[in-house]
Amino acid sequence: MEWLNIVFDSFVAIVSEPFSYFIRLDQRIYWLHLFVALLLAAWIFIHLKNEENVRPLSGLSRLKAFGIFCFPKKIYYHESAKIDYLFFFINHIAFPWLVAPLILGMVIVSQASNFFFMQFSFLTNLMGTAGLGDQIALTFGILLTLDAALYVGHYLQHRIPILWEFHKVHHSAQVLTPITVYRMHPIDDLLTGSLAGIFTGILMGVFDTLYSSGLAFFTVAGLNAGVFAFYIFGYNLRHSHIWLTYHPVISHIFISPAQHQMHHSVEPKHYGCNLGFIFAFWDWIARTLYVPRGKEKIEFGLADEDPSDYNSVYRLYWRPFVRVYRYIYRRHIHIKHHG
Repeated sequence: MEWLNIVFDSFVAIVSEPFSYFIRLDQRIYWLHLFVALLLAAWIFIHLKNEENVRPLSGLSRLKAFGIFCFPKKIYYHESAKIDYLFFFINHIAFPWLVAPLILGMVIVSQASNFFFMQFSFLTNLMGTAGLGDQIALTFGILLTLDAALYVGHYLQHRIPILWEFHKVHHSAQVLTPITVYRMHPIDDLLTGSLAGIFTGILMGVFDTLYSSGLAFFTVAGLNAGVFAFYIFGYNLRHSHIWLTYHPVISHIFISPAQHQMHHSVEPKHYGCNLGFIFAFWDWIARTLYVPRGKEKIEFGLADEDPSDYNSVYRLYWRPFVRVYRYIYRRHIHIKHHG
């Protein structure tokens, strides 16, 4: 009966994998990241106490009013949110087995790029032994390179019709909760994960070539220290209804939660804006940056799309493939008839 115990333990490990994200320091919905977001929400709630949208709650206890402000039923019980919860659960049971093995990882790319750059003998050990400053430089360099890769991937997802069909899955969410960040089609994850691995791997290969000893960068639970800091300082408000914006100058450097919420807007003036993950200057350079002048009312979802096309987990997985097939077929017919 030992094999039954092995099967059972394996089943429990697989099924419990999504729930482990709340207690894993390297995950975006780690409890501490969520708690800090809640503290920021409390700060926002206190400063909104005199606004009209909060005034109807004044007769309730402040704690209850805050709970309603943070977790309104119309959002967290919305059908779109319920699909997010189920999609998150199923997707992250399948991810380690179906998607992760296909992603071109940083380690493989860094070894390949190190081998390539080693062919240029004048680069080998050019910088000697690495010091603290070198580690800081590599940590920031990886952060910058990772963010550039994610921007490029996101830009392509919005500009290339075939990739956009898969990325629509994320934008089809009609309400935003912290779990919505995981409403990503596996093809999306494959693209962004591979680009991140390629970009950062090449950088690591360069550093490994230039320094005589192995050069490490600062991490927290395997995460780049800069990414960890980004997650802990209000990241989970990006996918929420809670408006948090930065000073316009800061909004040209870092993407605020409000800016990312506008990225999900159905308003035409917001289309394709604020594609950055951490840094806003990629958007600034590419002219895709949108900085709000004040609080804006936003409707989330896909304009000119039937919401029923994305109203089940099955449709989230399968619909993009159907759309891509139709797109390729139409292109083929067009080329055939017009040469």
